Amino acid sequence: MIRMMICKNCGGEFPDTQVKCPYCGTMNKKGAYRDFRLKISAVIDRLLGMKTEAYESVSRMILTSILRSIVMIALCIALAFVCARMTNVNYYNDSRYDKERLEDINWENENIQKLNEAYENHDFETIRKLYYENSSIVSNWEHYASFELLYQYDKLMKKDALTDYDMTDVMYFLYYPEYFIYRYGMSDSEKEEYEENRKNLIEKVENDGYAEEKLAEIYQKCRDSYGYLSYTDVQKALEEVKNG
Repeated sequence: MIRMMICKNCGGEFPDTQVKCPYCGTMNKKGAYRDFRLKISAVIDRLLGMKTEAYESVSRMILTSILRSIVMIALCIALAFVCARMTNVNYYNDSRYDKERLEDINWENENIQKLNEAYENHDFETIRKLYYENSSIVSNWEHYASFELLYQYDKLMKKDALTDYDMTDVMYFLYYPEYFIYRYGMSDSEKEEYEENRKNLIEKVENDGYAEEKLAEIYQKCRDSYGYLSYTDVQKALEEVKNG
């Protein structure tokens, strides 16, 4: 409830909450004191509000810093784990490679003489057995390309009658020996041996009734059509040769 007071100077009546008399401007101590207290309270409240905001701001900064630190630590741990795993994997792979390489060296030292002796004696079964034991070593052996061609040549020459399947191998041997030796090349001496064997095989198939020129024509026709010898087309072409 608002109380009224009388100005001691002019006798004017006004609320006691006012700092001065509205009529003559005389200071009202009671109103001035009350106004002073309200301003002080407002300042205190403001300061307290600023303190709360500062505290909350600092708290947020501290919390953010803690979270960032936790994330950085987690990332460092994860990175260290990955590096450790990679190091272990590389070490494992290197160790396994070294072990396999050592085994290959030992195997080659133990069997290279067997390979050479089997090659000189045309013991192809021994070579193939050793190939199945360690294909990586045997396929890089100096006589591997020649062995593959000799093996095919020997197999074809030993047959009394060549089937249509055999004739497919015959045409590969005569016109595309790389089919058997893949990417491995032949030395000059091996090429000479191959050429001699090629002549002997041509003689055999001609004695069986297949003209070499006709076989060359069939081979080229099939290669032009498919890029390889299609057994169905080869069989059909050979039937025409037999009946023609």
